[in-house]
Amino acid sequence: MDERERRRASRRRRAGKDYPAEDLGNGVEVATAEAVMRAVGSLPRDLDWEELAPSVIPVLPRRRPMPPASGEPFRVTLPPGIATGFGIDIGPAFLMVGTQLMSGWPMKPADLVARALANLGDRMRVVRARDLAGIEIEGVPARVLQTGLGCASALVLLPDELLRIFGPRSQCLLAPMRDLVVSLPPDVDRVFAAWLNEELAAMDPNGLAVEAFMLEHGRIRQERLPWAGAGQTLTPARA
Repeated sequence: MDERERRRASRRRRAGKDYPAEDLGNGVEVATAEAVMRAVGSLPRDLDWEELAPSVIPVLPRRRPMPPASGEPFRVTLPPGIATGFGIDIGPAFLMVGTQLMSGWPMKPADLVARALANLGDRMRVVRARDLAGIEIEGVPARVLQTGLGCASALVLLPDELLRIFGPRSQCLLAPMRDLVVSLPPDVDRVFAAWLNEELAAMDPNGLAVEAFMLEHGRIRQERLPWAGAGQTLTPARA
């Protein structure tokens, strides 16, 4: 384990994410059902806002629909145009905030959004540019961020934090998993970017339903990706 991995493991422990997990392969792990149920059982019965507020963070939309029993999730479209949900971080999982739960809390939607973004910013404060891993993927140089906090993808909602960690140079960003952001050259072949985004998102049961983002001139915008097809195998090699 190198220094970067040790820092990520330390962040996981401090964030309560050092839980039993199942290895799905390709570096993807998911919490065991037992770990999730224990975490759910530790929640306050009345799901009081004052107790849960420090644990609420924005969550990008995932590809798979939520289970029907979850109810209708509360979502707000946030810059750069993402239909964003909100989750209560219980360690091994996120309990999605539904419209019914939201209606029982003594605050306006704007207050929830502000608190969730502030919580995300607080978590990301410990992440630095040194936590980026430089790799090559099919010969394309990339920088990869996994924070150990379960929410790196939501950085696309915080351009200032993205700039602090990834730097000001123009770059194409992918956020295929909740705790994964991949930075590619700005002129990367978009068919390759689409294939990579699809491959990575498909590895994770909670893979995200977002495409690419361009970070340039201090601003971030969404970019549609072409359909890349399938049939290739992802073979990353460390630079």
